[in-house]
Amino acid sequence: MIDVAAFHLRDTAETEQFGEVLGDLLRSTTAHPGALILLLSGDLGAGKTTMVRGLASGLGADPGAIASPTFTIRMDHRGEARALVHIDAWRISADDLEQIGFDELCTGDAVIAIEWPERITTSIPARHIRIALDHAAPISDDCEAGRVATISFGGGQAAEHRRIIEGLSLLVRAPRIASLHCPVCGRAVESGGAPSPSAPFCSPRCRLADLGDWLLMRHRIPGTEAPEFDE
Repeated sequence: MIDVAAFHLRDTAETEQFGEVLGDLLRSTTAHPGALILLLSGDLGAGKTTMVRGLASGLGADPGAIASPTFTIRMDHRGEARALVHIDAWRISADDLEQIGFDELCTGDAVIAIEWPERITTSIPARHIRIALDHAAPISDDCEAGRVATISFGGGQAAEHRRIIEGLSLLVRAPRIASLHCPVCGRAVESGGAPSPSAPFCSPRCRLADLGDWLLMRHRIPGTEAPEFDE
């Protein structure tokens, strides 16, 4: 069973199309009952909000209404079958989640897309989907820098994971990356067998090291301020 996969999103259009395919795959409340927690990790400008814009399209919500929710923290969008809730956790902590009704959201059937989930790690439900967005080298001198999107899962059912991975592999225009490597140490990460709680990292130690970098803000691009307009 494949529990982790990566795709080379070569430009903004492919990033948005990836989100649109994922949103369409998650649209059914029958195939994917209950709330779906989608964690979007990545540096400033890695494409988190762009991906949420595509996610809105796939869910039948208005992609033009999607913007970085930094100042409002939570933004709700009506989809055709289920709602999309967009949360920016940059300026909040786990203690602030009660004020935005996070517990109630988790008992519903919305897709809850959370940017900067590292800020509320202890409050994230066991069942979730994580997409880590990492900057990649540009494919040519006249193209924008691409990004690598690595999708992994926490909790849930193996069949659900497999259905999502197979759907992405079939419908996403961006090429899938055959082999994965730990973003901390570079070691190869297995993509088959039992689900790994450390994916896309090779071990719990590397996952903790990456979390430490987030908490110390080492992941921010030099010369940037707080990610108020992250796209």
